[in-house]
Amino acid sequence: MKAMVKVKLFAWFREKAGVAEVELEVKEGAKVSDVIEALKQRFPALTEAFEGRNYFVSVNHEVAQPEQGIKDEDEIAFFPPVSGG
Repeated sequence: MKAMVKVKLFAWFREKAGVAEVELEVKEGAKVSDVIEALKQRFPALTEAFEGRNYFVSVNHEVAQPEQGIKDEDEIAFFPPVSGG
């Protein structure tokens, strides 16, 4: 079976991909890391954004790690670290 997930991209992720949001079909039992690979294949410019940079990922508004599993209709968001003073 497949799962459809909504991916939201912020800041330089959005700039590199040229979109703020995309729906992806991933295999059942996929992980956040599988979503990252699918994004890099669909938007090659994102490869640079994911490699060598710090970023945060959330699944359904909760901080997640690349090895976290995802399921149908999850919302995954990628954004850079927040800085400020």
